[in-house]
Parts: sequence; C-alpha cells; structure tokens
Amino acid sequence: MDLMSGDRLWPQSLRALVLSGGMSRRMGQDKALMPHPSGGVWLTALVGVLQQAGLPVMVLTRHASHVALLSGWSNVDLVLEPEPWEGPLMALSKVLSERDGEPLLVCPVDMPQLTAPILQRLVAAWMEQPHAMAVADDGMRLQPLLAIIPSGQPFQTALRCCLDSGERRWLAWMEHVPYQRVRMPADALLNVNRPRDLSALEP
Repeated sequence: MDLMSGDRLWPQSLRALVLSGGMSRRMGQDKALMPHPSGGVWLTALVGVLQQAGLPVMVLTRHASHVALLSGWSNVDLVLEPEPWEGPLMALSKVLSERDGEPLLVCPVDMPQLTAPILQRLVAAWMEQPHAMAVADDGMRLQPLLAIIPSGQPFQTALRCCLDSGERRWLAWMEHVPYQRVRMPADALLNVNRPRDLSALEP
C-alpha cells in the first residue's frame, strides 16, 4: 500500500529532516536547485515526496536561497544551520533531540529518485525495531544518510562523543548505536554527486 497524504502508519512524532547544507563541490553547482524531471528542483521535489507521505518536514541548510525558495510552504520548518559547518554528522547534532520520542527520518537532498513508497518501506522496517536506527541498504552498501534515527539515548550521547573526539564520519558514529539494514531498490537510492552521475537518472 502506497503512502498517501494524511495516511499515517507511524507515530505522529516522526518528522522528516532534509539535509541540504552541502557545497556541491563535486557537482559544480548547487544540487538542491537543479531542475527535477518531475518539475521544480531537487529540493522542492523531495519536500513534495515527504509531504505526500504525510510527514512534517524540516529543511536544514546553510543557504539562504533554499530558505527563500520554500518560504511560505505549509508544514515545512526552515532552519539555517549555524556554524561550524563540518558535514552531515555535525548538522544532525544541531537538530536531533536529547529527549526520547522525537525520531527523524533523515534524507539527503541528492537522492532525486526517492518516492513515497520507498519511504514507507523504511518506516515500516523501523517500526518493527523502533529503538534502533533503520538505515537504507542498496544491496551493495549502506546509504546511511537515508535513515530513521531515534532521539534520546544512546544516539545523542554517542553523537556528541564522536564530535568531541574530532570524528565526523557518519558510519563511525553508527558503530556506537544500534541499527538495522533495510534492503531497498538501488535505483531509488541513487546518490547523485557528479555531473557524470546524471546520466543514470530516469527520464
């Protein structure tokens, strides 16, 4: 069954977090503002998919242009990421709650082929083990930036310990918290980083 707007199959406390604060150096232009095949740009298309799934959305970015683009959208919280800007793990630490019961479905802005049914699969798997992260797996490797992350302990404590030690790798943090792999179609998880990767996108 596909997710439809308003059809909640998960706790109402679950929110989506779009990570959109990167510099897109390998692409050579802001990926969030690239045209999307379904209309709009990658950022607005992803927010639309998350809203179709019935999720409230938070967009975390350092770019004022992203905030301006989504200004006025309903059920979208726009957060300008404060410095220091040191990658997605640092970004997550600024919004992941220390309180229990405030999980986040984290999505990177550069997975332009994500769909609501794919997100449903991730949510359904997480609900079977809600005290562990549910991390997307494309069959070859983990795609850790597409994940549902519980709040509170031990996630926030491990996150702070990693950052305090100078560790910035997402996978290194995951070594200290419980997680499960969720097998998902590789094409839906296509992570587009360079101009040559664009040829793999469906027309």
